[in-house]
Amino acid sequence: MGIKTYSLTTSQRVADFAGLGTLTGTKLTIMDRLVDQVTEVIEKYLGYRVQETTYTNEEYDTEVAEILLLKNFPVSTTATFALHRRTSALNEDDWDTIDSQYYHIDHASGIIQTANGIQFAHTKKGYRVTYTAGFDFDNSATFLSDTAGGDIELAAWMMIAPLWDRRRGGFGIESEAIGDYRVKYRRTIFENEEVKNLLDKYARQDEFGVITPYQG
Repeated sequence: MGIKTYSLTTSQRVADFAGLGTLTGTKLTIMDRLVDQVTEVIEKYLGYRVQETTYTNEEYDTEVAEILLLKNFPVSTTATFALHRRTSALNEDDWDTIDSQYYHIDHASGIIQTANGIQFAHTKKGYRVTYTAGFDFDNSATFLSDTAGGDIELAAWMMIAPLWDRRRGGFGIESEAIGDYRVKYRRTIFENEEVKNLLDKYARQDEFGVITPYQG
């Protein structure tokens, strides 16, 4: 079946990391599923799509404030970026482009901040943004480890390898007491502090930020 186009790694790269050799047949299918599932878990934890993706006319609610926290980051410095405001308080598909002189973009964090402390009004889906964000990899010629988000792929390997071991209830066992058959499995996901620390460097921070564009 193959992995999803946006998965964080490939099955064979996990196999290489874990010393499993070349995967084929059923083993490859199982590993593909693990890669996809762990990708979903990690992206849910981080709060955004990791692979570079273009978002067109992504709408935002806003409050009186000076910043807008984009849903995805890091933001490309070379791709098209456009910020628009709805021209009325009604749900009409009519927008004005906000000139870039009225805001700054922190590309690394995905935060837009208004220039010169400008503040704007509360809205419901009153602004939209077209931008490209994420890490540029395709799992063919370029891999996540080749980008500034390389630790995310390492975290995926560290999560998937023990899941592979425990799929038959064998190699994932860390300790075992025969008396009452207590089994303690290796910590694999966010109970694993090493994995958590790797991912926390890239996670969307739990802060509230909005923008209301310049009313020219």
